[in-house]
Amino acid sequence: MEEPIEIYLFEKFKAKLHNGRRVRFYSRFAELESVLDKIRESESPAKRSIKEELYCLNNVLEECQMLARKQSFSLPTVLSPSKFQISRTLDKIKQELHQIDQSIASSQETFCLPPQRLEASRGSSTWVNPSRVHGLENEVVNLEKMLLRPGKPSASFQAIAIIGMSGVGKTTLAQLLYNKQEVKAQFLPRIWVSLSPQPNDADNPREAIAKKLLACLGVETDIISSIESHGLHGLLYALHLQLLGKRYLIVLDDVLVTTPWHDNDAWDGLPKGYGGSVVITSRSEEVASTMVGEDNVIHLQPLTDPESCWSIFKDEIEKDGEKLNDDNIKKLKPDITKKSAGLPLAAKVMGEIFYEKRKAKEGEEHGEIHPQES
Repeated sequence: MEEPIEIYLFEKFKAKLHNGRRVRFYSRFAELESVLDKIRESESPAKRSIKEELYCLNNVLEECQMLARKQSFSLPTVLSPSKFQISRTLDKIKQELHQIDQSIASSQETFCLPPQRLEASRGSSTWVNPSRVHGLENEVVNLEKMLLRPGKPSASFQAIAIIGMSGVGKTTLAQLLYNKQEVKAQFLPRIWVSLSPQPNDADNPREAIAKKLLACLGVETDIISSIESHGLHGLLYALHLQLLGKRYLIVLDDVLVTTPWHDNDAWDGLPKGYGGSVVITSRSEEVASTMVGEDNVIHLQPLTDPESCWSIFKDEIEKDGEKLNDDNIKKLKPDITKKSAGLPLAAKVMGEIFYEKRKAKEGEEHGEIHPQES
C-alpha cells in the first residue's frame, strides 16, 4: 500500500495530463506514467518511495501547461530556456524511475522484511515515531495490559485483535506496542508481517503468509522453496519447528476479509505452550472475532480530543523544524478538526499537502521548481 501523499500526487498528475489539450512533451509524460504504473504495482521490498519524483513531475507538467497558454516566445522554440530545462528535468526523472524499476527487477527478496525496514515493504505507513503519535496513550496502556496480562500463565498462548475503520490508527497502535521495551523484554522473536496487499501470484494466500513468517524468521529462500513442495502442511510444520520453545510475538497487520486465516484452525503451526502471542489488525470485526474471540478484540475509535488531530497536523507542517505561529495557520484549526473527523491519517495527509503547498510557494519566491496546486 502506498503513502496517501503518493496516491494523491499520482492521481493529480494523471488528471492534469489527460484532461484538457495535450501539452508539449506529452509522449514523454505518457512514457513516465507507464513506468510509474509498473513501479506502483510492484510489492518488492526493493521498491522505495517515489514521492520526490512525483512532486517534480507535477511541477514540470504545470510548467508545460503554462508554456502552452503563452501564444508567443521571445526566443525560437528550440532555444527556449524553459523548454530546455523541462527536457533536462524529464530526462533526470526518467533516469531515476528506471533505476528504481531496475532495482525492483533485480531484487531477489520476495517475502517480508524485518520491522526496521517496514517502510520499504509497506508504503502506507513508515515505522512510527512515538513522539509524533497523539491521542493513543490510553489505548497503548490497555493493549499492553492485555498482552502482558499479570497473573496469566506464562506459558499460555493468546491472540489479540485491533479493529477499526481505515485511517483510525490500528497499525500505529500495534507499532507502539511492538517497540515498547517491556514487550521487547518479554518476547523473542518478534515478527511483523504486513498482509496488505496479498501477493498477486499466490495460488494459496495462506501458504504465502506461512512463507512470509518463515522468511522473517531467517529461513533461506531456497529452503522455503523446497518446503513449499510439501504444501501448506509442510510449511506449517516448518513454522512450528522454528518457533518451538520460544516466547514469540507475531503481528499480522491489516488482515482482510479475503485472507483465508480466519477459520477455526487459524493458528495451526504455532506452538501453544511457551507463552507465544499474536496481535492482528483488521477492518473487519467478523474476521477479528473469529480469529481471536470476542473478548480479545480492541475497538479503536476515531479520536475525540480535537487537540490530537491538530497536533498531528502541526507535526507534519513543521517536520523540517520550522515553527509556524502565523495567525492564518491557527485559523485552520476548526477546519482541520472537522475534516479529519478524528482520523489520524486524515490529519496527517492534510498536513503533508499543506506542507508541500507552503514549500511550493517558498520555491516560487526563490525561483525554484516545485509542485503547485491548481
